[in-house]
Amino acid sequence: MSSDCSICSSITTILYLIPLLFALFVIPFRLISDTRRKSKTVAFFHPYCNAGGGGERVLWAAIRTMQKKFPDRKFYVYSGDTDATKEQILLKARQRFGIELDPTNVHFIYLHWRTLVEARHYPHFTMLFQALAGLVLSLEAWIRMVPEIFIDSMGYPLSLPTFRLAGSKVVAYVHYPTISCDMLDVVESRQQTFNNSSTIAQSNFLSWAKLAYYRLFACLYWLAGKTAHVVMVNGSWTQRHITAIWSRRDVSIVYPPCDVEEFMKIESVAERILEEKKTVRLLSVGQIRPEKNHKLQLEVLHDIKEPLKKKGYNVELCIAGGCRNEEDEQRVKTLKKEAKELGIEKELRFELNIPYENLIDELSKALISIHTMHNEHFGISVVEAMAASTVILSNDSGGPKMDIVKDFDGKCVGYLSITREEYAETVLKIVDEGRSQRDKIREQARKSLSRFSDSAFETHWNKQFENVL
Repeated sequence: MSSDCSICSSITTILYLIPLLFALFVIPFRLISDTRRKSKTVAFFHPYCNAGGGGERVLWAAIRTMQKKFPDRKFYVYSGDTDATKEQILLKARQRFGIELDPTNVHFIYLHWRTLVEARHYPHFTMLFQALAGLVLSLEAWIRMVPEIFIDSMGYPLSLPTFRLAGSKVVAYVHYPTISCDMLDVVESRQQTFNNSSTIAQSNFLSWAKLAYYRLFACLYWLAGKTAHVVMVNGSWTQRHITAIWSRRDVSIVYPPCDVEEFMKIESVAERILEEKKTVRLLSVGQIRPEKNHKLQLEVLHDIKEPLKKKGYNVELCIAGGCRNEEDEQRVKTLKKEAKELGIEKELRFELNIPYENLIDELSKALISIHTMHNEHFGISVVEAMAASTVILSNDSGGPKMDIVKDFDGKCVGYLSITREEYAETVLKIVDEGRSQRDKIREQARKSLSRFSDSAFETHWNKQFENVL
């Protein structure tokens, strides 16, 4: 009996504490926010705005279209790139993406605690600690300015309730769910992947503990997702997971802006290089992150080197990747070491943080674009490669499978593979099938890309943004 009374007493105490905590923290937080909120302001929470990846293209394209559509609004970016000036950041946006912004109406609020969200600080429980660090970083953002409209465009879920409690209208553009149904399935089925080590996969207890941790985090993620007024995602794969995990039916697909028109202007010389120099050029575009699986690309390069040599061809792979920090630089060193061990260092070349003009040049020379990330959320680089007349070879999963590399009008637009063997076989098939067939694929691929254009993005983005005006 005394035990039951003790439990009841504890529950009662907790119930009394909830309104007390609400009164002590939430109400003052909201009152202070109300006095500090700047009217007609739109702020993007994008701590790595100078990274030069697909997420940054969305950021700059969104600001560009809103500068034109809503000139009375003032636009801000919460940036952790304290080593770069406003002019340097905007210059990189122009050089990397060809996006010109009105510099008089975009302002940067620098965040000095960005280091807290870097994964290197959290070798264990990385996802949880990064989310909590994102909360701390969003509080720094709140200290520096409270906007009328807050947009998380980089995926820090706990920034959403922070600014919802502050009275801002909250928008989430989700590139990739922090936790997904697939991640839960991987742990539950005890598969070994880059984020589920063999030690955990082979242990009953560790797999059970990690699954419990993932499920608890999924509950936290669900609560955060509920606080957004508007939710946009970049494709069908992300929509499926966010709809399930956030239990929302108002998740809208807004495909990332791909400069389809500009990339279609590229004059491909890949066939001439193949014919005259007997060289098969492969190109991989993407940030140097573990999930991009560049190691698989090296293995494929190794596997096709000798078969192509027997056919009279040389082969080259150029990895054009964004390098954000020391961790990425270390990955490049590791990849170079692996390439040497595989005997392909002469066939491999890195173009890190490649400028826009140089990327255009690389695309013009590439016969095949290779993409190896499993469950890529969308794949801007896949769209750009197809527009530039390279034959795409992407992973048979995620956005490329569901939205991009699928038959158009019943005709092939590119190829999908999963395993090392499939990738190697498909590269050899593309080379063997001849120019006539490759040209048909290129033509059909280009016809299929209008839904990913800048103009399509602008229309859909502005339509969703108007819901919070």
